[in-house]
Parts: sequence; structure tokens; C-alpha cells
Amino acid sequence: MPAIPTRTQEICNLSSLRRHLQTLATLPVTPAPVLSIFLDLNHSPGRLRREFHLWAQAARSTLKPAQKGLFDEAAAALEITLRETWPTKVRSLALYSRAGETPMLHILPFAASLETSFHVAEMPVIFPLVQMKDRFHRFVVAITTEEHARVLEITLGAVSEEILANRPEIRRRIGREWTREHYNQHKRESGKRFLKEQATIINNLMAKRGINHLILAGSHQAVSGLRSALPKELESRVADALFSTPSGQDYSQVLDEAIAAFIEYEQDESRSTVEMLHERIRRQGLAVVGIHRCRKAMELGAVSELVISESLPIPDREELVRLATTLELPVEVCENDPLLDSHGGVGCLLRYQPQHWG
Repeated sequence: MPAIPTRTQEICNLSSLRRHLQTLATLPVTPAPVLSIFLDLNHSPGRLRREFHLWAQAARSTLKPAQKGLFDEAAAALEITLRETWPTKVRSLALYSRAGETPMLHILPFAASLETSFHVAEMPVIFPLVQMKDRFHRFVVAITTEEHARVLEITLGAVSEEILANRPEIRRRIGREWTREHYNQHKRESGKRFLKEQATIINNLMAKRGINHLILAGSHQAVSGLRSALPKELESRVADALFSTPSGQDYSQVLDEAIAAFIEYEQDESRSTVEMLHERIRRQGLAVVGIHRCRKAMELGAVSELVISESLPIPDREELVRLATTLELPVEVCENDPLLDSHGGVGCLLRYQPQHWG
């Protein structure tokens, strides 16, 4: 029986990614292998197909005879997708395919990049999606100039909402109606009102969406003015300020810089989380490290957050992020962190210290 594709026509947003992760993490195991394919669409379709064919040939040879036909069927379903043309806004794909009595085909397009990789196992490989969710997540970018403002919600590398604001035009009435001083005073007051309007738009958007991070962009004067107009609570959520202005109506370069700045900010937060974990371990606080203890702590419901290294062996990291996803726990993914690696590549921040570990 061929699988009916679960395919999003639009780029995956955060809520749809969460739903897909839950579905994939709880997928029942069957005798049929699951193919998990991640494609960086910055590479040409021909190159991606060649890499897939070379991997498929090698991976098929490792399977039991009874699984090879099922593998071929699942691979054939992916072959169709590999030949499709995708819009330029789609930068990567996550594909999941399984044949057999309970076939499955998930096709997930993303605006953020994924590194190309191929996997076959009894369960879907979800770590790359968990890492994407942690790395990009959701934030607001405010691009401001003296006359215009653009406030954008960014989710998984894509613009999910956009609000424009324009400063009201001031007629030059110097002479019969206004003195130059009167005109300049009115211009200053108009500028303050425009900054206050931008701050209100940002505040409303972040409150409505539950967003905690903000990046400001524009000229030094415009960014400084907007930052001073923000309420204290909102100003404390500014992750970075970029002194970069858009080229006319094209703000794509500024947006790319903002996404890169947010990734760097997230990496700093990851390091802070690892340092917190390390400090709690040193004073025997609410934390555990190591694969076995982390697994047990999650099973006991004692965990508030899983902290995991991307360098952890694939089977171990898949087991742990699958369990964390099933339990709807936040996951902090750390890249090239020697401190976390010194703890075995994984740790958990705890809500309480279990009395009996079993």
C-alpha cells in the first residue's frame, strides 16, 4: 500500500514543527525501516540525487533480506520528491518515508538550512529538527529608519508576520505659519510619537506571541532612539542591535544579518545553560549528567530541561531527544562545548532531586 504523503504546502512554522516532532517521536515501531533524509537545497538537485543514490546503495547492503524490499519502496517514494523543484524561499527539506503495512511519507519544507544527511533506522531520526527548533526558534526584528519601520516576526528562519509603520509627513510651513524653531520642535515631537508607536507595535506583537527576544536594526541614531523608547521590560529582551540599513525596499540582507546574530545569541545562551549545569553539579544541586541518569530522571518526571551535545553518538542522542519530545521538555542543543562533553555529552536541569533512582 503506498503511503499518503503528509506534506505542508507552506514552509513549516513552529507550531507545525512541534506537531510533526510529536508524531515522529511517538511513531510505533514496525518491521519496516524508516528513511530519514535531510536536504540542504543550496546544493543542486543533481548532486543531492547522486548523494542519495550512493548512500541508498550502501545502506541497503546493511539490512536483513526481509527489509530490503521495504527499503526499496520507501526510497522510491523519496525519489519523486528529489526530482521536484522547490521555491527559492525553501532552503531545506526533511523527508521521512516508510513502506509496509503502515506506510508513511512526511515532506517538510523549511526556510532555515539543514545539513544534508541520510539515515535508516527502526525509528525516525529527529535530532536535526530538534536542533533547528532550538537554534532558530522565534524572535522579532525591528528595522527602523527616520521615516519608516518594519517589525517582523521570524520563525524558523522565515518571516511569519510583518507590520509596517510610516511616520506622518510634516509639511514645511516655515514662514507665514511657522518659525523654523516651531517647525523643528514639531519635527522632534513627531519623531518621538513615531518611536513610541514602534515600541507599542513591538510590545503588542511580542506579548501576543509570547516572544522573548528582540533584535533592532537600522542606523545608529534610529536604533538608539528606538531602544530608548522601549519600556524597561522590553529593553531587557534586546538580544542584539545591528547598525545596518536596508537598501530601499530590500531588507533581505539586514534580515540575514539578524538571523545570524540570533544564532550567535542562542549559542551564548547554550553556553550559559551548560555553565549553570556545571555549577549545579559542582555543588550537588538540581542537575544530573550522563546518559543513564538523564534517561532515568526524565522517566521519573524530575527534569526541567535536557542539555545535549550534538557530538553525542546518534543512537544515544536520538533516544534522549525522543523521550524529551514525548514529555514536551525543552531541549538545549550545544555545539562543540568541551564542558558539556566532559560530562558525557548530556545533562539535565532538575525540578527536584529524586529520592529513589531505581
